[in-house]
Amino acid sequence: MTRIHAHSPIVRHHHHSIHQIKMASLSWRSKPRFFYLSVFVLLCFFLTASAQQLSPSQSKTLLRLQRLLEFPPALAGLTNYTNFCFLPPSPSLSVACSGDRITQLAIVGGRRIPLPSSFSSDSLFTTLSRLPSLTVLSLVSLGIWGPLPGKVDRFASLKVLNLSSNFLHGAIPLEISTMSSLQNLVLAGNSFNGTIPDLKKSLPILAELDLGGNRLGPDFPSLGESLVTLVLKNNSFSGKIPAGLAALDQLQKLDAASNHFVGWIPPFLFSLPSIRYLDLSANHLAGQLPANLSCSGDLGYVDISNNLLIGGLPRCIRSNSSSLVVLNSGNCMTSGDSRYQRSNSYCNAGALAAILPPADEKSRSKSKLGLIFGIAGGVVGGAVLLGLVLFLVSRTRRAGANPESSMFQKSIARKTQVQASPRRTPAETRHMSQAASVATLGLTPYRVFSIEELEEATDTFDPSNLIEDGPRGQFYRGWLQDGSMAVVRCLKLKPKHSLQSLLKCMDLISKLRHRHLVSILGHCIVSGQDGANAASTVLLVFEHVQNGTLRSHLTEWRKREMMKWPQRVSAVIGVARGIQFLHTVTVPGIVGNDLNIENILLDQTLTTKIRNYNLPVLLKNKNNKVGSESPFAKMEDSDFGSIQSLDHGEKEDIYQLGLILLEIITGKPAESQSELDSLKVQLQKSLTDGPAKLKGMADPAICGTFALGSLKTAVEITLNCISEDPSMRPSIDDVLWNLQYSVQVQDGWGSSENLSTQS
Repeated sequence: MTRIHAHSPIVRHHHHSIHQIKMASLSWRSKPRFFYLSVFVLLCFFLTASAQQLSPSQSKTLLRLQRLLEFPPALAGLTNYTNFCFLPPSPSLSVACSGDRITQLAIVGGRRIPLPSSFSSDSLFTTLSRLPSLTVLSLVSLGIWGPLPGKVDRFASLKVLNLSSNFLHGAIPLEISTMSSLQNLVLAGNSFNGTIPDLKKSLPILAELDLGGNRLGPDFPSLGESLVTLVLKNNSFSGKIPAGLAALDQLQKLDAASNHFVGWIPPFLFSLPSIRYLDLSANHLAGQLPANLSCSGDLGYVDISNNLLIGGLPRCIRSNSSSLVVLNSGNCMTSGDSRYQRSNSYCNAGALAAILPPADEKSRSKSKLGLIFGIAGGVVGGAVLLGLVLFLVSRTRRAGANPESSMFQKSIARKTQVQASPRRTPAETRHMSQAASVATLGLTPYRVFSIEELEEATDTFDPSNLIEDGPRGQFYRGWLQDGSMAVVRCLKLKPKHSLQSLLKCMDLISKLRHRHLVSILGHCIVSGQDGANAASTVLLVFEHVQNGTLRSHLTEWRKREMMKWPQRVSAVIGVARGIQFLHTVTVPGIVGNDLNIENILLDQTLTTKIRNYNLPVLLKNKNNKVGSESPFAKMEDSDFGSIQSLDHGEKEDIYQLGLILLEIITGKPAESQSELDSLKVQLQKSLTDGPAKLKGMADPAICGTFALGSLKTAVEITLNCISEDPSMRPSIDDVLWNLQYSVQVQDGWGSSENLSTQS
């Protein structure tokens, strides 16, 4: 029998209710009719509360979950006397019951790091299996780590399983394919890898499958025909998009962005009967879309940007409007503004690399590959020979030069210590996010430079090439052997720093490859006094981005064409994607970055690139604390090897992004706290004072180029980003979603209908 504490709130409430009923029975003739209804409602509440009192075992299970999950805020304050079935639902906790059993449990935390090493995913799901009547189980952002155990199949009635934004790794267990009642399966934002169990026959009613942000692949999953939403973004799926997707006549959303798909885009994807949202961006898709392409009437969003596509856009996706948004930048297409497209040679070379067969198929096409590799071998051989000649000439010329003129004359006398990066442990490999391979196509490959190469590039670090000399190190402009311009950053090391740990750091830095970051092209380590055991200087080679800062594109009227509203939103989306990459490329993420608008550069295609972002240092000191030491002297908190709270750093990045958005919208930089406060108040009022006030807050340079709904969405997310309370600031994923929604509602700014609306 369930025991209830005599002084518990529910008992006191019931005693009070009974007293009310007794009083009502004594004077019923003097009460109005609605009083009897009140008595009836109170009686029903009392009976229902009694009927829905959880069994002791179910209550104990929730309290054990509270301990296993390290007392997340959502479960704070729960005790043996809590009536779980009558907890008011909130964004962080929702519990539903039937009889004396829990049928729905949803817990959302904000944990950005894994639970302690004592945590066991097996113990967690053993405990959860004591809730066999669950139909909904959602455990989001709780720091859960480890493999997903096969005992997840013990929930025979489960319809919704959401384990997103945790640290689960390994293969998705085969047992999950036996859960025939599943309608929604969301495993996004973990570190799952390998192939996906066959879901085509075993999960007949699965409507939503979200596997985004893992390391799954390379094989495309086998899917049932009842899917409505399919999200595979940020994984390692490769090969051609399968023809079997044509059978998914209920599919409304397909997001396969940031994978390694190759070949032509199947035309049927645009004409699936229910398709509304199609994102194939950041893959290796090549070729030309057919001019007579047929599109579904419900299609509202298409993103085919950053692929290897050529030719023009078919008529059915040719123009943006309030009902259809199309993004196609970063290809070699003839449609749209040429500044956002690449040269044909880029797509031709990339397409050739993308269609080469994998290793297990090479034996089937030896004759074709023989010709390809023969040509490639001749080119490479010639390049090597030419490079050797140039190197010998360079060394000969250098031998006669005055060694005292070199910035590193002592290091030249010794052989530069260049070693292979150390092998990562399995745990580090699991924690390295798949984001490291996103959007890197076309970037110059990372390499190790010699000191001779960098002295040649900078004219032996001549003072005339010095760009900056400060706490962040010395920055020199230089020209590499291929003729491209680069920036060389010189960092002095603290004495007695381990070369092995430094190489480990360089291995991590080499993974920072993203089209929205100023890319690091390579490094050079200069040895210290004791040779191979220590290093004195690290030289980092960055790409040179020479089309100005984002602010200059907003303010320099005479030098360049002003950015209109769609270009501005696109630019900030690029910044947000760069931030998202930094926050996910390692665990923990790279946070607390220097994101002011002067540190956002634009290249010739107006692609935004973040400079001065933090560089990760995952080193161990004698106390074995990861990240507790930086090898670099004279570094500021916002620079190399910074240590700070992960959650605080993420929220600070969101705040800085909000300031960039603020200037993008209003054209006014907030140069003091008082100016910022004034702009915030004005923007907040403009949301309630009517369209005229909101339009009046926009930069006059974008007048007539924006849809009011698009601007309003951007203003709302901006105000959230710059909230004084960090806990109220959105996640980077939320910011991206809102910015992309702002793009979707952009109302055909070139059409006459839009112009008349804005007038």
